[in-house]
Amino acid sequence: MNKMMPAALILMASLSGGAHAAFTGPQQQNAVTAVQVKDASDDSWVTLEGKLVKHLGGENYLLRDASGEVEVEIDGDVWRGQAVGPNDTIRLYGEVDHSWNRVEVEAKRLEKVGAAPVSKGGFVAQ
Repeated sequence: MNKMMPAALILMASLSGGAHAAFTGPQQQNAVTAVQVKDASDDSWVTLEGKLVKHLGGENYLLRDASGEVEVEIDGDVWRGQAVGPNDTIRLYGEVDHSWNRVEVEAKRLEKVGAAPVSKGGFVAQ
């Protein structure tokens, strides 16, 4: 038997094990309305679709959909080069955060519905 055969088998087995990747994002992203967020459990993943109608200061914004409004926190890296104004419809993927007397959604991803990203990002008050 060839002395290289066992070494080759071990090498092939170790290489094939690394080829299996796993999804590391949220397991489920439930589409909810702004009003339903308050009833969602803490740390649950949600998807919202609506418009950012007001900058509340810092990284906090007010998102409005047909059901009402909810506060969302959008870190700088989440904008991904997209300029968003109050007339733009967005889809926001995030995690519900219940703290003290308020509920907000911490955005993990944001996309403009029906638009390509632009070179500069952030909220554009109009």
